[in-house]
Amino acid sequence: MASTLGHASCGIDCLMVGRMIAPHYVTRFSVPLVFAAVFLANAPDLDLLVGPLIGEHHHYFHGQATHSIVFALLAGAIFWLVGRVFGIDEKKNRFFALLVGFGLMSHVAVDWFTGPNPGWHPSFGTVVLWPFVDARIHSPLTLFLGPHHGSMEEFLSLHNLWVMVREVIIFGGFGLIVWLMSKDIREQTKQLVVNVFSGNFR
Repeated sequence: MASTLGHASCGIDCLMVGRMIAPHYVTRFSVPLVFAAVFLANAPDLDLLVGPLIGEHHHYFHGQATHSIVFALLAGAIFWLVGRVFGIDEKKNRFFALLVGFGLMSHVAVDWFTGPNPGWHPSFGTVVLWPFVDARIHSPLTLFLGPHHGSMEEFLSLHNLWVMVREVIIFGGFGLIVWLMSKDIREQTKQLVVNVFSGNFR
């Protein structure tokens, strides 16, 4: 899997692209919306909590159903259905359902391209086609390196620093391109920063 920072950065990139292609859904950048994008982009890794809860290693259930396309689509669909039941405005309901689905999908995509060696080397693979195919499917191209987190020494290693630097370069570079391409994105970003520093977190 990629790092938490990498997934968060990808989530923010997805939000920016969403603003560009669907401004009627992503009406403005707000702190809760950015937080939601970051949370959803990392949410599949909550499966790390399942193992300890049942007395197993934290990797016992990691990288299984939550790391699949079907899970992302089902989560979005369920969110949409719940919104319909509670009478949420249809446009808002569709947007948040899409945010849930694409946020989770971004995690699946990033992890699919994560492996031990960058370049044209097989990735670690994910069960991207679960439940139709239970086996891990490997990407032939590795874009992101997997961080080491077996111990505190590994967690604070230069390898993990390099993992995050690569992710910032890739996702930050893509985000910068989107930011430069869109005057609207620049204005939204500036307003978000102003709101944060003025204590307006809505």
